[in-house]
Amino acid sequence: MLFVLRGYPQISQTYVKTEIEEVEKFADVAIVSRKPADRPYKDHRDFTQVSSLDEAERVARNFQPDVIHAHYLNQVEFTAELARRLGVPFTIRSHSFDVVALSPVPLKERLRRLVRGKDNSVRKAEGIRSALPLLSRDDCLGVLAFPYARPLLEEAGVPAGKIVDCFPCVKVEAFHDRSPNGRGVMNTGAAIPKKKMGDFLKLSKLVPETRFTLYPLGYKQDDIRRDAERMDAPVAFHDMVEPGEMPAQYKRHDWLVYTGDFRLKTVGWPMAVAEAQASGCGVCMPNLRPDLREYVGDAAILYDDIREVVPIVSQPPSDEMREAGFRHAMKSDIRTHLHRLTDLWPFEIETQSARHVAE
Repeated sequence: MLFVLRGYPQISQTYVKTEIEEVEKFADVAIVSRKPADRPYKDHRDFTQVSSLDEAERVARNFQPDVIHAHYLNQVEFTAELARRLGVPFTIRSHSFDVVALSPVPLKERLRRLVRGKDNSVRKAEGIRSALPLLSRDDCLGVLAFPYARPLLEEAGVPAGKIVDCFPCVKVEAFHDRSPNGRGVMNTGAAIPKKKMGDFLKLSKLVPETRFTLYPLGYKQDDIRRDAERMDAPVAFHDMVEPGEMPAQYKRHDWLVYTGDFRLKTVGWPMAVAEAQASGCGVCMPNLRPDLREYVGDAAILYDDIREVVPIVSQPPSDEMREAGFRHAMKSDIRTHLHRLTDLWPFEIETQSARHVAE
């Protein structure tokens, strides 16, 4: 099968890495990437960089895939046309940023963005919406989406029968470790405004006796470093940690505090939550939307203000929270839900899914 990706192998998109490595156990895989990665990781598969649909078609015809699979709704138009030219079906895995773009933006927030000259949300949403009718075609076998995204996709016109509910793609076995964790608080993710990592800097000053570490992924991390210097925030920065090295980094900490902007409310279901839970960390996350409770379960604390986190991270997480985290992380394990993707394809793949996990 052929993967159509954008920015492969981007270090902030390790869910793509996880999916590819699992799929290639059962099927021949080829990869095309439509743009260079801003922050590439090292341990990636061979791929072909393409700059046009014609180039992608030449690669695809040489490989002769039975199915095309892509990530993100903003790749629907490209993928659907490639599938039409080849006469093969396609599937799409949506994520958070592309689905949240379909949500209505409150007037107050729209005005704020307009004043700052940074309101491109309408343009992005229109681009995605205009391509969604292509998902109704017979050659679209299905769209994988986080459960909370189903209403948004249905309201945007995607047929309910095409949508497959699925948790994030996480290689839980790589992180699952019940041994004691080190003492410390961490945060990770793309260094972009919606993550509001400034709150993590503020928290570090409120809990000075505890070690704080930030793993920002590219983008605007220089701005965050400058903010940390200006605030004299006691935060250690780690840049470009390879995916294979991250399990050990989680074990150095006993809390993950994942931050987000309460005005934007666009942080989705980050893989870091499941990774941290599988690593034995307690998790705190902003209470941005009701759907986040489904994702974190009873294994995390949703906060309404970063100051609420101070007494929480001042001590290790309870044994009950750790155990709940180990259990809840399994919902995101690629081995438990890969079949939700492969069951859509026009050839049989015997995944390891629940049987493998039970072992």
